[in-house]
Amino acid sequence: MLRLVLVMKFLPLCTILLLTAATATTPALALTGEEIQKFIDDAIKAGGGEVVIPPGVHVIERGLRVKDGKKLRITGLDAEECVLKLPPAAHATAAGVTEAGATQIRVASQRGINPGMRLKIEADGEVDAFTKRPRPYHLAKVKAVEKDTIQLEAPLKFPVPDGTMIRHEDAPNLIEIRGASEDVHISKLTLDGGRAEGDPPIRGHTQLCAVFVTGAYNYEKGPTGPKPRKISITRCFIQNCHGRGIALYSVEGAEIDDCTIRDTSDEAIDFDHFTVKCVATHNHITRSLTGVELNDATACLVAGNDFRACGTGINLWRWCKLPGLNEGNIIARNVFEATRGNAVQIAAGTKGNSVIQNEINGSGRNGISLAGEGQVVKANRITGSGMKAVAVQAGKHEIAE
Repeated sequence: MLRLVLVMKFLPLCTILLLTAATATTPALALTGEEIQKFIDDAIKAGGGEVVIPPGVHVIERGLRVKDGKKLRITGLDAEECVLKLPPAAHATAAGVTEAGATQIRVASQRGINPGMRLKIEADGEVDAFTKRPRPYHLAKVKAVEKDTIQLEAPLKFPVPDGTMIRHEDAPNLIEIRGASEDVHISKLTLDGGRAEGDPPIRGHTQLCAVFVTGAYNYEKGPTGPKPRKISITRCFIQNCHGRGIALYSVEGAEIDDCTIRDTSDEAIDFDHFTVKCVATHNHITRSLTGVELNDATACLVAGNDFRACGTGINLWRWCKLPGLNEGNIIARNVFEATRGNAVQIAAGTKGNSVIQNEINGSGRNGISLAGEGQVVKANRITGSGMKAVAVQAGKHEIAE
């Protein structure tokens, strides 16, 4: 008989333990997202605790949320057997051109689109106040769904070209950590984004990620609220994500260590706006669009990882215009095999970053591509690049190869 034992000890640290008394003939336990969320919420209210996920494939419909959680551990009993998984992503593909003002969109295919759902239509929309360019999407709300038509609650403000990707605007992340969370640890789990063979290319960006961590921030003002701190993700398998494997926005002191991240449509690891002093070490990353992205990240360390068959290995670049960003990052002792593009690329608006003792084999473009100012490039081993071993696109740098 399959049993769930819930043990709660309201000491300074609350322990919530989910166990299965499974025999060899008993199926693994499958919990709902709502059940796991309740255990997480109880631990947060108790001031901390440990939620242990039992073996099984646990489908998480709405995503798990940690808000202002402290001293919290979410861990599996076995990384390969304890699986948290998103359901298949809702999406559609436009058939033919739909003009602005229309109240329905013809689609060539659709899955999971339901009445009341907000849609993200990936075609030019209104002009963004920050970039002064059209946003690459506009929104609509579903009134009804037929086999090849989506009826809308209001007329479209912008046209929808043929073949446009349409997806769920409020698609969840598998685990989302926000606010003043501190000392939160995720370990020994398989985190599956639900992407399956035959799915169209969906780049979820801040959605459909395995782990998404964010503090409050503004492009022009910087952080506007407390940063999540001391977040760690260790010894996990992360796979099949339409978004990022792990994304950190305005986070301090996070650690990503000894994870295997594969088959992500976006970045495997993303250190994004105002993220500082974060570390990615000893991870194994394969078949991802970008291995590690650093965007407006400062004083971060990316070391001892291996990257195989990715589009770009590591990408460091600037989006925000505030001073002091994109400086003092260290990229060291990583191994890059068969990237389709540059193994390491450092863009304009960055300064004083170090690329040291990396091994780069068979990059499709340059081994290392440099812009910005004052980057330090030393003691890297680079072989078989499709273009140059080190290509200086702009700026003056310290290069000793």
